[in-house]
Amino acid sequence: MHRHFTATAFVIDSKKRVLLLWHKRLQRWMPPGGHVDEDETPEDAAKRECKEETNLDVEIVGEPAPDLFVLNPHEGRMLKKPIAMLLENIPESKERNEAAHQHMDFLYLAKPLNENDAQETTDESDGMRWFTKHEIGKLDETKEIFSNVRAYILQILP
Repeated sequence: MHRHFTATAFVIDSKKRVLLLWHKRLQRWMPPGGHVDEDETPEDAAKRECKEETNLDVEIVGEPAPDLFVLNPHEGRMLKKPIAMLLENIPESKERNEAAHQHMDFLYLAKPLNENDAQETTDESDGMRWFTKHEIGKLDETKEIFSNVRAYILQILP
């Protein structure tokens, strides 16, 4: 089975809401995200996808990690730690001529740097909105949101 690296950003605004897009093909509310391009880090992919899909510039918020390169910064740098890493089964898509495959998805928390500029900017979605924790809790896991997406949002929203 083919596998692709992907990155997803759960964007949380100053009002403690999460931004989701209605994914046309999957028919579910989803956070912005997509494939990691060649020579791109997962963090950079998450930021790029946010900009492409929502017009938002975001800062990836990660748990601090000890800097293992502090004494020799020429050797590399630390990346932000994702909140989770998933292996997701993606079904065949005849309309996109794609066989079934898997996504190795890096999930990140992000905060918008220009939250008032949010606007839907992709043809892959049909709607975009900010959700409170209460609103996420009311979404139907069989028709509106995937259970794992709902579970992560309920964990991260205060």
